[in-house]
Amino acid sequence: MMHTRNPTFARRRALLTTTATVALALTANTVTAQTATNSDENAEDVVTLSAFTVESEKGSGYRATNSIAATRSNTPIKDVPLNIQVFTQDLYEDLLITNQTDLEAYNASLVNGGADHRSSNAIQQAYNNFIFRGFIQNWGIRDGLREYDPIDTQGLARVEVIKGPAAPLYGLAYPGGIMNNITKQVDFSENFTDVRLTAASFGENRATIDANYSGEVGGGKFGVRFNAAHTTSKDERAHSEGSIKYTQAQLAWQPTPTTQIEFLAERGYREKPNGLSYFATGEVDAAGNALGNQTSIPLQEFFPEISYEWNWSDGVNMRSLDTKLYRGKVTQAVGENLVLSAYLQYSARKQIDGDGWDANGSGGADSWEAGGGWLFGADNLPGTADDSIQMGYSYRDWANNMHAYGVTGVYKLDFDSVQNTFTFGANVWGEHFRSRSHTQANSANKQTREFPIQQGIAINPSYAPPTDVQPITDGNGYTHETNSNDYYFASWQMAALDNRLKINASVNRTNLNLLQWANGQAAVPAETDQSKTSPMVGAMYDITDEISIYAVTSSSLFPETTKDSFGTQMPPQVGKGQEIGIKTELMEGKLSGTVSLYQINQTGGFQVDGTAENLNTSRWDAMTAAERAVAFPGQTRGDLLGDNVPGAKQESTGYELDLIYQPNRNWQILFSYANNDQEVVEAINTATIGQSTSGHVDSQFSILTRYSILDGTFDGLWMGLGVHRADGALQDYNGPGGAARFNPSTLRAEVFAGYSFKFFDYDSTLQLNVKNITRQEEFFGWQATGSAATIATKRYEIPTKMRFSLTWGLEF
Repeated sequence: MMHTRNPTFARRRALLTTTATVALALTANTVTAQTATNSDENAEDVVTLSAFTVESEKGSGYRATNSIAATRSNTPIKDVPLNIQVFTQDLYEDLLITNQTDLEAYNASLVNGGADHRSSNAIQQAYNNFIFRGFIQNWGIRDGLREYDPIDTQGLARVEVIKGPAAPLYGLAYPGGIMNNITKQVDFSENFTDVRLTAASFGENRATIDANYSGEVGGGKFGVRFNAAHTTSKDERAHSEGSIKYTQAQLAWQPTPTTQIEFLAERGYREKPNGLSYFATGEVDAAGNALGNQTSIPLQEFFPEISYEWNWSDGVNMRSLDTKLYRGKVTQAVGENLVLSAYLQYSARKQIDGDGWDANGSGGADSWEAGGGWLFGADNLPGTADDSIQMGYSYRDWANNMHAYGVTGVYKLDFDSVQNTFTFGANVWGEHFRSRSHTQANSANKQTREFPIQQGIAINPSYAPPTDVQPITDGNGYTHETNSNDYYFASWQMAALDNRLKINASVNRTNLNLLQWANGQAAVPAETDQSKTSPMVGAMYDITDEISIYAVTSSSLFPETTKDSFGTQMPPQVGKGQEIGIKTELMEGKLSGTVSLYQINQTGGFQVDGTAENLNTSRWDAMTAAERAVAFPGQTRGDLLGDNVPGAKQESTGYELDLIYQPNRNWQILFSYANNDQEVVEAINTATIGQSTSGHVDSQFSILTRYSILDGTFDGLWMGLGVHRADGALQDYNGPGGAARFNPSTLRAEVFAGYSFKFFDYDSTLQLNVKNITRQEEFFGWQATGSAATIATKRYEIPTKMRFSLTWGLEF
């Protein structure tokens, strides 16, 4: 349970609880209502009994005609004045994508700067390396609710990407857009069991099941759906064995045609060894003195007999993530035009970033605490026979316990020539967060383990922990937060002029209360309250039956908890965006897509200004010379300058093209292209003006195509190709004269082929996937230049391998 010291928030929670109780009480009433359906033939009927339900759309291919994420009601994408892309279940099953963050390769407006292209076992909040239209994200959403971590796609019906500021829809949001993951639902239309087994390169194996059963119970409908996945993850790197376990159970009951009650329980676990990356050092002269030219040279460049696949991980110190989610939901139709839905959700996550022996610099998430690393011998020169690898011991975890509840209503009111849909509701989110770490008490004489720099040596995982490991309670060793967020929303969808003109107006009021304890010794938290009203107005007009134009203006809000040295709160991050575009459904729907042009501005947040006055300079000014000598020995006033200041104004402009072409029932093509220019345009620290977000890519495109043979001798055979190409990704501004340094451009490709056949009268499939057929190199470090005056600008390119997998599926 969440405890808050904010009485205003407590009153809001009481109000929402009362509203939820009223909505739940409606389920006791038997109300005769005609349930509207959503179809291409009757697209204006957006109110359904289950206003949030989106079917998994088996066999629908790569095209989805409706969206739930953009309006909280099943609305045709062609009627929504937003740029929306939907990834269907068919798409990620074709590509054997098991983590939804990997879908970014097929939407060119997204960049996943933290992707591990050697493994799909992503753990550490993979959303925080996502860049949407030039702006960094920190989390996604799940069925409209905040979600910190990606889950296994086995539990998802689809993934929707809503581009641009989206605070009017979800309260807290980022200016570039957001990824909404839609959970699979109980299917009342058919019973099925789908089992899949995958064997992949390097010994990786995966098994999944999707089982659905429904029937009549007491005059109503009752259904159960169970999804599970188990993966033993492994790639070409030594000591890389990990695992993924996922289970999802759902119950749904329709006691009357107007009432539906749902329950969801989910558990996920991932683990992956620390220390799979590389050691590196800066360039030195013949005497071992650092040249300071921004080089970072991998160990393998000094020891070429050691492959890049080798590492000194013990395979036992795991980075792991354990997640739980429980949700109950009631949906009630009242009359013919109103649907109410209330939910209550509890979720928890525990992320252990390190628990055991690790070496600093080896890529482990706890490496900043473990100590040790690549040690040079007596001559202090890297690459000599007396070099070694040293491991230290530490523990660190992060844990969140979260709850959310809310009510949503969808009301339809039609006049002779105007159709109106109103969506309204309120949501509450609360969380307790804490982070803990442990290390050895005797920092002057830490127990370590040392290994020679040789490939193939035994890395003993059985070492016991040191006897003096104890908790860290100061600094960032122990942190604690209690955060709450409530928001209230309303939107109006209107269709007029024979359904040619659509108006969408939304507004959201978000309130935040953040309590943060600086460390384990702090008795009183720092408290932050922030509120904002975020509007969105958009319009669409059908020029013809096949071509529509749209325009939208919207905003976003994300809290900022940073303060300056005087304790002044930095302003929240606020985004404002304008977008125009064209949506098409040409050639009787065979060619559909969106072309958009946008501009987004973000203000607020913080940045560091090295010339800013601060608390110490204020103290300096109030002191005598003698007092300064004691308080700031050996320092001048100029040495004390620097503080946090309000963040820069950033601007993102660009254009995008997302198309799906289905020339016939055999062939489908998905194409995505984006060009983005993001930079700081105003800043207190003027040196940052003109700089872009780290990881930013100017332009990229992707194409995915599949051809299926549906009759004749080879009926049941399909094949496909996926290609993704990206410009160089910005890394930093450490180049000559502060110039930008980039990764080289990348080209990745994959192919797949499958065959459907009968296996003892059951539908069966056999599918082959080959990933990384271009053997796109991985980039690391910065190449030596041989001169202190020449800054490193070229990266080391590490070879990678193709990955093969074979999947057998059986449905009954």
